Amino acid sequence: MPRSVWKGPYVAVALLQDVISLARKHPDWWSKTRFLGMSAPEIINTHARSSVILPDFLGCKFGVHNGKSYLPMEVKEAMVGHRLGEFAPTRKIPVHKKKEIAKGQKGKK
Repeated sequence: MPRSVWKGPYVAVALLQDVISLARKHPDWWSKTRFLGMSAPEIINTHARSSVILPDFLGCKFGVHNGKSYLPMEVKEAMVGHRLGEFAPTRKIPVHKKKEIAKGQKGKK
């Protein structure tokens, strides 16, 4: 069941504080060059995978925790409205080794 509209999107308070502090540390980047494609000067590491990406987060770089490490991601316009955890997979896809054919033997036909 989705979240009620009257409550608004969920964003962790600590995450909002980190974004605000980034804006205060680098006001030139925040107001001008953020929309011109310049990358963020810092990465904000967070465990708040359930937080919704707001339009204010455009251009910011986040390190989203996947249970083992922080996976870096930069927020693009298409990501707005989604959750941070959607872009940091928690499971590793298994890669199976291929069987080697011994030298001198022919493979099956």
